[in-house]
Amino acid sequence: MSVIVRTETDLPPGTSAVPPWGLLSRVQRPCPEHGGECACVARHEAEGCLVFWCERAEHHFSTR
Repeated sequence: MSVIVRTETDLPPGTSAVPPWGLLSRVQRPCPEHGGECACVARHEAEGCLVFWCERAEHHFSTR
């Protein structure tokens, strides 16, 4: 099961999920609070940023 499928229904308001086969789903960033690599799960069009899922603490964070 992919991170995207697992978190798609719980995305922050105003975001849209990235497709699991798309390029953005392969982008990873370290969580600013917990470290580790976190996968991109959504885009926030209005704010122009990507949304990532931290599996360690089960929360979303954004980065530009």
